[in-house]
Amino acid sequence: MRGTPRPGRWAAAVLSLAVVGSAAACAVPAAATEPSGALVVVVGGRSNAAPPVLSGAAASARDLAVAQQSVFSLVVADGAPYAPELPRSLTADAADAGEREEQYAANRGLVDAAVTGARARAPESDLLTAIDLGVQTVGTPTGLRTLVLVDSGLATAGALDLTAPGMLDADPRQVADTLADFSRLPDLRGWSVVLQGLGDTAPPQEPLDAARRTQLASIWTAVLERSGATVVQRGDDRLVGVPESSLPPVEPVTVDPGMRCTGEVLTLTGGPLAFRPGEPALLDRAAATQLLRPYAEQLIARPELIAEVFGTSPAVGEAAVDRQVSEDRAQEVAYVLIDLGVPVPQLHVLGLGSEFAGRVPDRDDTGHLLPGAAALNRTIRIDFTEPIECV
Repeated sequence: MRGTPRPGRWAAAVLSLAVVGSAAACAVPAAATEPSGALVVVVGGRSNAAPPVLSGAAASARDLAVAQQSVFSLVVADGAPYAPELPRSLTADAADAGEREEQYAANRGLVDAAVTGARARAPESDLLTAIDLGVQTVGTPTGLRTLVLVDSGLATAGALDLTAPGMLDADPRQVADTLADFSRLPDLRGWSVVLQGLGDTAPPQEPLDAARRTQLASIWTAVLERSGATVVQRGDDRLVGVPESSLPPVEPVTVDPGMRCTGEVLTLTGGPLAFRPGEPALLDRAAATQLLRPYAEQLIARPELIAEVFGTSPAVGEAAVDRQVSEDRAQEVAYVLIDLGVPVPQLHVLGLGSEFAGRVPDRDDTGHLLPGAAALNRTIRIDFTEPIECV
């Protein structure tokens, strides 16, 4: 069981990203400092993601590490993560200020060259293992320790495999808790984390919609914080471009539209129609309103048409609680339809909880929750009394 970090360590780590933000302006101190801290960069360097480059908050983290003469290590997050750069100190020990500035510049160039030169060797992407390997390569040096993750975040292998059905719509807290239950989290106590390029994809990976980008950031933030990271910061600078065609293949993560229509049944599964974790509130009510508008218009035009709005839930708590949560979410969707002009008598609302036809098993043989399967069971189903036009 992990111990409680010393207050001093936490205070130093909490300050680290605040310092990172201004590091570019003061990267070169007036006099040489004692080597301190660590910089670990985990790079995708793979297919399906934009090529890696440090910018914004990630570049500031590099500048701070250079100024501190930190230990530096780089890990490539392919299907079998490896560290091509052995840990080394970004030393700048020249007595002359001008020469020392040249050393700082050379060390910044060394980090940048390692990042842009990273290349995946094995198919797929195991980001969680790469993060664990990265922090292990440098041990526990004193001073500020920063982990920079430069990748789309769409891991396809290892303990956090987002190709598993439902995983991209899974509850972030449930993902983090399940990984913790299986002792699959890295030890990030005392580390600050900067995320660069999260959600930035390249063909054949389908681009993420706004809701999935938000969801992906929430999943990684929850996982990293559950691992003990003191600060998790997402950089605003996006990665662009197309990776080399010779890189090993990576399985695309399916990005479904969050809605299925058969003509008589409309099922809301996630994405732009997802709910906030543990809440009945829609993640993006405006987006949900736009997607439901064509169906509301059909209900308004056909007064005889009835929509039965059912909520379903994974088995995550007591049956009565699951049922109430599913009903509250079904009612929220009904409110959207009402706001669009659908008369109340045309809507019937019921929460089914985790007891419904078509439920998929969302617990393993040991009773642990399967977050992806749980997401598949977290739906809103609208049954129409007559066929409607799917849009």
